Amino acid sequence: MSNSQFKDWIKLTTIIAEIDQEVPEIECPNCHQLEIDYQYVGDLKSRAGFLDIWCNSCLHGIHLSRTKAPENVSLLSFDAAEEYKKKVPKFTPIEP
Repeated sequence: MSNSQFKDWIKLTTIIAEIDQEVPEIECPNCHQLEIDYQYVGDLKSRAGFLDIWCNSCLHGIHLSRTKAPENVSLLSFDAAEEYKKKVPKFTPIEP
């Protein structure tokens, strides 16, 4: 995987930060399907934590640590491990 592909995945963070809960149809940088999903996980008070973005079609994605979830997006608590496992599939991470 190339660094430019990682940058394409990073660009999705801007789109996700501007949405209002619902994930719009976002094209996957890897397979070009409209199957992107995401999940922020962190401290519910400070909203600091991590973000996973993945494609439900090709199961590629990125994991970003040390990020802050915008107020308008879904955030799971660090304690919600079971809910996280149900929502986030095992995906192949794109490396920087």
